[in-house]
Amino acid sequence: MMWPWEHLVVAYVLYSLLAHVVLRRSPTTRETIAVAVGSQLPDLIDKPLAWTFEITEGGYAIGHSILVVPIVCLAVLAAAGHYGAERSVAGAFSTAIGSHLVADIVNPVRLGRPPELRVILWPVATPPAYDRGSFLDHFVAYFVRYADQLLGNGLSTQIVVQLGIGVGVVALWFYDGAPIVSDCWRAVRSRLH
Repeated sequence: MMWPWEHLVVAYVLYSLLAHVVLRRSPTTRETIAVAVGSQLPDLIDKPLAWTFEITEGGYAIGHSILVVPIVCLAVLAAAGHYGAERSVAGAFSTAIGSHLVADIVNPVRLGRPPELRVILWPVATPPAYDRGSFLDHFVAYFVRYADQLLGNGLSTQIVVQLGIGVGVVALWFYDGAPIVSDCWRAVRSRLH
């Protein structure tokens, strides 16, 4: 399992690199919001379906399905066109949701296991099942395990790597002009003057 901030980091770094290489500029606020939404959407759909409502067996179903996600991306592209948003906003969303799926496939490699394709093949293949329980039960269990991994061995390599990645992503975000926060700050300043 990946944490929401891990999905956001992967998606933001990937989209920022794409924006700089393809668009020759930093991500905009709208694109950054689209990245944030796209990076979280599969889990916002599937985890409650499994953990709260017990409609699906595991936390990987319709929101992670490679059969459904392209349709969602096309719908976002159509909505962006309809509402006058830049196509790059739909591209940011699509990049983020795609990065979520790829990250979930390769995440088991961090734990010494092979990649897990079943997480994106619903309903064709059955994704890995989890124990039943509420959303809070799962969150607490995963968070306790995560905190133990991070803090159990003092200043471990894992902590150093995660802190380094965190500092790097914050530096990239500042390099990009601190999208979202900078626009909010400008809006506040313009109202005060």
